[in-house]
Amino acid sequence: MEIVKDLLILTLLIILLRKGFHLGHVLFATGLFFGLLHGLNPAQLLILVYQSLISPANLIIYAALILISMLEIVMRQTGSQGRLVSGMKTLAKDHRFAMAALPAIIGLLPSPGGARFSAPLVEEAARELTVSGEDNAAINYWYRHIWEYFLPLYPSILLGAQIMAIPMQAFVLLMAPFTIVTLVIGLLLFLPIGKPAHVAAPPPRIWRYVLEGLAPIFAIMILVLVFNLNILLALLVAIIFMLIFYRVEITRIPNMCWEALTPKLLYMMFAAMYLRDAMVASGAVDQLSVFIRSAGLNPMLIAIILPFSITFLTGMTVPGISITMPLMVAMGGESNLLSLGSLTLVSNMVGSMLSPIHLCLIMSVEHFKCSMGGTYRKIILPTLLLLGFGIIYSLIL
Repeated sequence: MEIVKDLLILTLLIILLRKGFHLGHVLFATGLFFGLLHGLNPAQLLILVYQSLISPANLIIYAALILISMLEIVMRQTGSQGRLVSGMKTLAKDHRFAMAALPAIIGLLPSPGGARFSAPLVEEAARELTVSGEDNAAINYWYRHIWEYFLPLYPSILLGAQIMAIPMQAFVLLMAPFTIVTLVIGLLLFLPIGKPAHVAAPPPRIWRYVLEGLAPIFAIMILVLVFNLNILLALLVAIIFMLIFYRVEITRIPNMCWEALTPKLLYMMFAAMYLRDAMVASGAVDQLSVFIRSAGLNPMLIAIILPFSITFLTGMTVPGISITMPLMVAMGGESNLLSLGSLTLVSNMVGSMLSPIHLCLIMSVEHFKCSMGGTYRKIILPTLLLLGFGIIYSLIL
């Protein structure tokens, strides 16, 4: 009976999303339904709202989102991001390398509309090549997301690491191979593209622009992975250093901070956390785990199908992680945590990449004025190859 309730609620979630309701509202309402149908009274649900708001683990994610937005704003307004992109275009002696590198660089800083920002850059890099609109859109879309498998600047990665309760260093090492494989598989997208034009050697100052733009990103990674610094402190150090280095006027900083608050994104993250907390508090996760085990269903199959389905229908990675990962943690235990966790994360990402409502895909197709179906056909084989690697990888762990 409990599994029927869970399936009904998840079906309602999918229906509401397909009707176009705001993702935050849908996630929050789903959390309420989970609680009510599993015996939590209104007072308990209200207390759970408060607990989700002040939970230390959740507060870390809210703060990280604000700081990530602040870092992107500082880089954009100081011109650091623009000089980085211009420098990469000049450095790339092979235009095809520039086509991949530019969206990848933009992807180092997750921000809404990133694919729309990188699309004109890809178009410019491909100007002297024979490239179809579908090829351009697929390359822009694919390389925009290569870091989303392990980079702790992405909300889904922060959320996954928190739920799995493993150190960030271990989490990054676990998931980094997926980015390497994604880079290699992505070479398939360049097969239809002809020989690149010759590019003159870049002037020496271009290196300075590139290194200057990459410095805060690499600094954050080193602080987190090498010096074991908390991600929030690493972000804060990078932001303060950039404000000082670029001599940003103090009067500009309040406006930057206000822009970085991004209330819609924070609300969506809170709603995702609340749904997760409601599932745990109501016992739904434990009950579903018991049902699956007693039914003899393969946990690996669940780790593939459930996150894939959720992100395919929503086009976003956070809901799939918030709903599926607690279940995988409960089912996997200590012995299979890394195996099921990694498979859940890559299945979640595969569902997002193949989702026809993924905003980055829509924006890429719109910019290059090409066929959605044609672009989709370009990415489906590389994406399925990535999923195949994920299955093999989870069996090895």
